[in-house]
Amino acid sequence: MSLKSDLRADLLLLTTAFIWGFAFVFQSTGMDHVGPFTFVFGRFVIATLAIVPIWYIMEKPKKVFVFQPTDIKAFQLGIIMAVGMLVQQSGLMYTTVARAGFLTGVYIIFVPLIGLFMGSRTEWPTWIGVFLSLVGLYFLGQIQTDQFLIGDGLILLSSVLWALHVIYTGKIANQISVFRLMFLQFAVAAMLSWLVMLIFETWDWQAVKGAALSLLFVGVLASGIGFSLQVVSMRTAPASHTALILSFEAVFAAIGGWWLLNEYLTTIELIGCGLILVGGLVSQLKIFLKFSGDAIEHP
Repeated sequence: MSLKSDLRADLLLLTTAFIWGFAFVFQSTGMDHVGPFTFVFGRFVIATLAIVPIWYIMEKPKKVFVFQPTDIKAFQLGIIMAVGMLVQQSGLMYTTVARAGFLTGVYIIFVPLIGLFMGSRTEWPTWIGVFLSLVGLYFLGQIQTDQFLIGDGLILLSSVLWALHVIYTGKIANQISVFRLMFLQFAVAAMLSWLVMLIFETWDWQAVKGAALSLLFVGVLASGIGFSLQVVSMRTAPASHTALILSFEAVFAAIGGWWLLNEYLTTIELIGCGLILVGGLVSQLKIFLKFSGDAIEHP
């Protein structure tokens, strides 16, 4: 990998983190109108429809409905995505945007831990970056034991599922078209969330119209564009490093909550944001050292 490709992947991941961070705001406000399962179903229906024209423009696929062996892995990712989103959306009913962003960001520690059991290697700067970012996320979320509510527990559970999603995405990213992977994942997630919605909630067109703006943001930007950028990035970036950069979504979630929902950042929370930023830079230390060494050897 070159420095250029590494930095390109990081920029795409940071853009994804920005979109996903602000998505927490729209996920929260959307439930002023509809239930969590209806919201997730609407999100993935929009995401499935949104990815089709992008897929056609970018690749002009000719064998859309021809089964491929890698499709099975895409289906598995779709199941993980559906369950993770259903659990996360339910947790948002009982906690704040900033806390949700923190607890979701905890998957940065789950990714390398799970990766170790799966034979993946994690470089030492990433571990240092994970530690700094985890401390920063703690300050940012201001989580205390006596305040750990059911919503926090659900969000934390979803973070384990997102860690699995990041790891499996890294393993399949170079085996299948980005847009085919997104389409299949979204379609599976839409079907599963539809079944859950039928059991626990009732579809209401007027309520869905009220949540339209939120659904469009999370369906088109957070799902269609965000997950596509993640897959493209993970063709060159390792899973642990990807999770670390994506943990910046906690910072953007806190900023979004402050800007759009009047959830103010305290001094401690601002310190937390700073630690996350430092953690992200530290994770790149070996890359910059390697580049500096190459520059000295090849002036």
